[in-house]
Amino acid sequence: MTAPVASPTLDVLGGIWREVLRLSRVSPEDNFFALGGDSFRATRLAALVGERFGVPATAALAFDRPELAGQARWIDGARAGDAPLTPLPQAPPSAVPLSTQQEDFLYWMFEPRLHGSQDVRDIGSCCTAIRIRDELDVPLLTRALNALVARHEALRTVVRPDGTVEIVADRPPQVAEERAADEAEAGRIVWHERMRLDDAIAGPLVRALVVHIGQDDDADDHVLVLAVHHFAFDGFSFGVLLRELALLYSALSTGHPDPLRPLPITYTDYCRFAREQWPVNQPYWDRVLEGAPTDLSPFPGRRETSRFSRRRHAFEVEHALRDRLAEIARERGATTFMAVAACWTWLLAEWTGRTDIVVMSPVPGRTLPEHETLVGCLVQSLILRFDVSGRPGYAELLDRVRDVAVGAVAHQLHAYQDARLRVPFPSRIHYESFGAPHFPGLASEPFPFPREQEALEWSANPGELDLSAPELIVEEQRDGSMHCAVVYNHHGYDPETAAELADAFLRCARAAADRPGHVLPPLAVRHAG
Repeated sequence: MTAPVASPTLDVLGGIWREVLRLSRVSPEDNFFALGGDSFRATRLAALVGERFGVPATAALAFDRPELAGQARWIDGARAGDAPLTPLPQAPPSAVPLSTQQEDFLYWMFEPRLHGSQDVRDIGSCCTAIRIRDELDVPLLTRALNALVARHEALRTVVRPDGTVEIVADRPPQVAEERAADEAEAGRIVWHERMRLDDAIAGPLVRALVVHIGQDDDADDHVLVLAVHHFAFDGFSFGVLLRELALLYSALSTGHPDPLRPLPITYTDYCRFAREQWPVNQPYWDRVLEGAPTDLSPFPGRRETSRFSRRRHAFEVEHALRDRLAEIARERGATTFMAVAACWTWLLAEWTGRTDIVVMSPVPGRTLPEHETLVGCLVQSLILRFDVSGRPGYAELLDRVRDVAVGAVAHQLHAYQDARLRVPFPSRIHYESFGAPHFPGLASEPFPFPREQEALEWSANPGELDLSAPELIVEEQRDGSMHCAVVYNHHGYDPETAAELADAFLRCARAAADRPGHVLPPLAVRHAG
């Protein structure tokens, strides 16, 4: 095989790869996904290719041509006019500084008013807990949090009682301290803190609780609980928040000036940019959602209810199985998420007897490099519609999932409220590879806390039922394993149903790993409740 010829395109593209994948060197024959690429990084790659080469590209570039040299050849061809290019039409700017998820949250929070109720639904908070075995100065921590609130517009969001939204000059965080005799008592305090319900209208958006462990005031053992209301925040933002919080805390503790560079754009800038893409991408979503099922029915094990409250059944995918699924995915130009989604899709098809399966999955929504430094609710919820007809083998189903996911990621900036109203009850896959939370610069590690706010109780509108399907949550760990959970409405499902779904998922994943070219074995649905 002839070695790729060096070229200016290859050099510039190699620099983009190093930037996106955070590597010191890459080779022309390298595979984007083998080096740690995923759908999020593929989107960033496409944006940078468009910016630096003047070639409109989508995430499909990485999936269709995962090798560096292949991408360089495509770019050269596109610049010479050999590749079909469709320039994006320009959409009129929007003056509304809300992301699509915020707009959907706002509608949902105030929706009961349409039926005469004055109650406002609470959507809950994003939360993390970190064990810090180091000296921790709470007043300095408070100053650092205040500086972050001043820096990020989203943390100064106010929702008025009439449903209007403003960005105010200041919205101070709430910082509290408690003392626990031992780790077990600290765990109970953290549990109660996680169950606290916030108020996007009256309360602070940012809360911090420091639990000091032990009776000795000089003991360097604490748990830091951080919670930010989901209306103004998403999971990816925690990485940004913790990194900047640590930098500010370190600077304050050593007397150095603020080390953070000015933000390249504001959160309002991002929301306006994203909204400009909505009409551009709407034709794609109109095609995807035409005739889509509104829910997964019948769903064995679901009982009628108009109430909703989340519970979880946890389980684990061992690292060897995860690695095998990732290997199969790479061989087919896919990601580990897609391999997991193919297993979950097969399970839902077998469980319900349906072949038109609609799944919602969130992506960070950060399509350009300057978006990575923002804190806010940038998350984009993608509707993925999978065709499971004809009893495909696992490899074929993975190909179908890949094609659907690539198309959705390429059109991810869209008006989700429209999609949610068309498909109100999809199943969901929440896939995280953010890594374990810690406080950079201090000896720290994750502290266990409940992911679900079990105190949150929602009710359907009068005369309506909750038809939600259970959700799959997957969190990649540093050791290569996956911490997973089936999350379900405990008013509508028994814990045994969630446990059976988890067991069926593992059986599917193992069958796929053993014989990816074969049709997956039928699932005997034992739960007929």
